[in-house]
Order: sequence, then structure tokens, then C-alpha cells
Amino acid sequence: MELAKRDGMIAEIGAQLQQHEALLRVNVPLQRVLENPSINVQVKTDILTALLERTGPAPLVGKFLLLLVKRRRLRQLEAICMHYERMASEALHRIVAQVTTAAALDAQQRQLIAAKVAAATQKEVVLEVQVDPAILGGLVVQFNNVILDGSLRGQLVRIHKALLGG
Repeated sequence: MELAKRDGMIAEIGAQLQQHEALLRVNVPLQRVLENPSINVQVKTDILTALLERTGPAPLVGKFLLLLVKRRRLRQLEAICMHYERMASEALHRIVAQVTTAAALDAQQRQLIAAKVAAATQKEVVLEVQVDPAILGGLVVQFNNVILDGSLRGQLVRIHKALLGG
């Protein structure tokens, strides 16, 4: 992260790490070879070097992936990517907000929701939208440790509890 900050490439490095993690995840035979402790580290390094020549990542990413192979830590790449993404979000002053709606949102609705969350958090917002007809209507927004339930199902549950309790 510090080297990515120094080079002004926080987002780019994160994206390249994610791309390479996804490449290894979908290419199971390659992943097995690179993670197999019985295969010589030099052979693994040669294979990964050939792959990196084709994918052309930033030198920082290539050196990091080679270091993971040499240290036998490639299995942790997924966890490393998740941790890097959290650190990058903090460094770039952005948050990821999960939005669940009963129906798909258009671009204007997405922009309005992102603007409201950005105003509340003073951070850039990246929306992850899911459609779940079970919420009946409205939306549920989750970011950091905050859940804003404006769904029709949530309102019905609150009314039900109020009637039972009162």
C-alpha cells in the first residue's frame, strides 16, 4: 500500500491485484501448480513470469505476485486483495454501499442514492446494487456498520412489533 501511495497508483494496483486473483481463481489447474508445495519454486516463478509478460501488470504488482510465490503465500492472495481494498478505500476516502431494492434501479436513481450516502459520509461512494423482490418495495442501504432499512417489508415488521408491544 505504501508503495502504491508513493507511486500514486492506489486504485490501479488494487484493480490489477483483483484481476490477477480472479485469473487464478478461474484457472484451477494453474492455481494448483502455483500453490503446490512439491513443485520447485523456480518452476513456479518461471510460469508466473510468463503469465505476467502476457498480462502486463504494473511492475509493483508483478514483483508482489512473484514474492508471494517465492514465499509460498499465493494461497492468501484473495485475503490480501480484500485487505488491500479496505485500505485503498480508506486512503481514497471512499466507501462501498450495498443497496438492495425490490426492482432494478436506473442510472438517475443510482446517482441520487450515491449522492445521499456521499453527503452523509463525506466520502466518495461506490454502489453495489442487488435486487431482492422479498423486500416488497423501497430499499435497504448498508455501509460501514450502518443499515438504513426503508423497505416495505421492514416497515411492516416495525408496525407488527409496535402493534404487539403496544
